[in-house]
Amino acid sequence: MTPSIDDFSTTAIVSTFNRAALVSECVESLLGQTLPPAQIIVVNDGSDDDTEDILRTYGDRIEVVQRANKGKSAGINLALSMARHPLIWIVDDDDLVLPQALAILTGLLKGAPEAGFAYGRYLRFAVDPRTGRQDLFNTGYWETCAPENFLAATLEDFFVHQPGMLVRRAVYDQVGPFDERLPRSQDYDMLIRLARVTLPAPTEAVLFHQRQHDGDRGTAAARFTVDQRELRWIEADKQILQRCYRTLELREYLSSRIIETAEARRHALLQRATIMARKKLWDLALDDLESAALVSGAGLSATEKTTLRRAVFSKYGCRELLADKSVSRRVQRLARRSTGGRQMARTLARGLLWRVKEQLRAGNRLEAGRLASLMLSWGLQPPFSHGSPRPSKQPRES
Repeated sequence: MTPSIDDFSTTAIVSTFNRAALVSECVESLLGQTLPPAQIIVVNDGSDDDTEDILRTYGDRIEVVQRANKGKSAGINLALSMARHPLIWIVDDDDLVLPQALAILTGLLKGAPEAGFAYGRYLRFAVDPRTGRQDLFNTGYWETCAPENFLAATLEDFFVHQPGMLVRRAVYDQVGPFDERLPRSQDYDMLIRLARVTLPAPTEAVLFHQRQHDGDRGTAAARFTVDQRELRWIEADKQILQRCYRTLELREYLSSRIIETAEARRHALLQRATIMARKKLWDLALDDLESAALVSGAGLSATEKTTLRRAVFSKYGCRELLADKSVSRRVQRLARRSTGGRQMARTLARGLLWRVKEQLRAGNRLEAGRLASLMLSWGLQPPFSHGSPRPSKQPRES
């Protein structure tokens, strides 16, 4: 049956594996909503701890699906096939949604019929294992942006998470299932696909608390520790963005989604280069910068410079620039290619200036010196030669 346009009921979905102690808190937070989900599906993805017994205690308040372990994406895809309502809320089994979350998200979609999904902020938290006390931390990486800029902002870095999102089922149907082949970042891949076909309705309200913990991740066949988490994310994100480079049209990197002038083409190339550099795909980034350097026209605009400086602001740092000398050689060649290329090299170097100061503040003078040498090789003289740098504002991306 096709849902009514006035139907704003929600199916909430949780896929869980061996997190008996945590999933119960997650379910309780769903049941405690001021606007309750019309359906709660919990997929027990082959847990061999007490998860099944704990979920059984909720009776008919939730629908439990028992299955062999196939991974989070497979669990979500199965639950999506069982969803009976036009709005979908996917919640991670270790996070806690705040009581007003669903009411706020539903209100956003009611007020924005053109939006395919709504989203809001989160705070991070950790539980002291000795005392049980919960400590809240800031959001971490977050980008406040207009709906039309959301795709480019998301391609630069993942900042909107599923427990803070409410998505129209029709949009999930349009973009297809979660990619079960990806080892990590399946939610990031899905968010990019959603952002390509629809605009969001955002809020700055905090909607959930994201748990920070040391538990293992991954499927039963490919578990990994918290110490391996960042490397796994980097590798998965590179895989996703390589695919984006092949499949997204260049115009999609602009908020207007239109390229009618040489300047617009150059800006799109610089935006895509920035995205690829932040994902440590410097070969692709420099391919685009070299193409952009050949575009005739006026010098780089202030907007283009601001965009390009972000290329070295990855939340994972940029140590690969020191490890891979071929990147620096290509930036140097870029500076010799044209006036525009020289501007691009110097703009990248100005982005590195913040990294130099960051390392000096942390007492890493050797690392700061190596980055300063890189800046020099790219054509920018550091504004200091020794001693402590002047204080500088930390960029939003850090």
